[in-house]
Amino acid sequence: MASEPMSTSPTISAVVCTHNRAAFLRQALNSLAGQTLVRTRYEVIVVNNGSTDETLATVREFCQVDQRQCAVRLVDEPALGLGYARNTGWKAAQGQYVAFMDDDARADPGWLERALNLFEDSRPAPIAAGGQILPWYLSQKPAWYKDEYEARSWGPEPRRLSAGESFSGSNMIFAKNILHQLDGFHVGVGMRGTRVSMGEETVLFNEIWKKFGEQAILLYVPDLIVYHAVTSAKMTPRYHLSRWFVTGQVACRLDPPTSFRDRVSRLRAGVTAIRGLMRFALEQRKLFSDYRSWMVERLGPVALEVGRFLAGMGFQMPVRRPALTDQHLDDSAVDNGRSDKAVRWSTR
Repeated sequence: MASEPMSTSPTISAVVCTHNRAAFLRQALNSLAGQTLVRTRYEVIVVNNGSTDETLATVREFCQVDQRQCAVRLVDEPALGLGYARNTGWKAAQGQYVAFMDDDARADPGWLERALNLFEDSRPAPIAAGGQILPWYLSQKPAWYKDEYEARSWGPEPRRLSAGESFSGSNMIFAKNILHQLDGFHVGVGMRGTRVSMGEETVLFNEIWKKFGEQAILLYVPDLIVYHAVTSAKMTPRYHLSRWFVTGQVACRLDPPTSFRDRVSRLRAGVTAIRGLMRFALEQRKLFSDYRSWMVERLGPVALEVGRFLAGMGFQMPVRRPALTDQHLDDSAVDNGRSDKAVRWSTR
């Protein structure tokens, strides 16, 4: 554990943005209260993004249970959207560094201490860092379901990211001055209430690479671990295909056609891509013992291209996140699902 600093001002701020996830939020806060980092070196900021459930009561109750947990600060962001909420969070942060974690996630006890040591001890210092996101199963994992469907990793060894690579939103830490320089997150994409979307962090990392090029130091350390909740509703082909579909929709939105001719050209290319991927998927079916894993792994890319194609035609089709179930969120429910083999980062 790090030694007690002289100053009581936090050095790193953990930001958790939430919308109607009170049932999960308590577990996220428990994991942050149990960090190995000296308590005065970090703060926890909860950004309430238009919640109408028990979020406020959950945070207040959390602060009353244990005196050490009262350092949690609650700030409101009425404009619905994860980009808005994350911007409110980092602007409210007092720390020199800002760590983002989802409300349905749990941080490893050493998450913040390892992140802070990375920023303070590395020379030259990174402008951003991140690590693995591993599944936290809230119900029995089906035999066909693979950890890699929910895991996010850049491999088993620490390394510097290459141009175009990025970290996932539930495990990314920034030097706050970088967020200031780039004006934070894109508010036109990303989760908006219960509507599934993505891309706000991808746009930010693209801006980082555009501005700093090869001078950008983004450090990946596999020991920086966050566990992300996987409910039974997520362990279905339907859920994963919907994620692929939304990925395609967002990709088109971030890179729209520049002219009618460009639109027609892209639509033709889209039809060709869908046909080719579908043909490949059908050829691969016999290699899978379970049709559900085949759907996730082979029909996923097809769903992405269908989403891109429909968006190119002007059809933006909303997808809602799965409703919370009656899962029991306690320590006995935790199964980190870590596999022996590192999992390559995916676009899902």
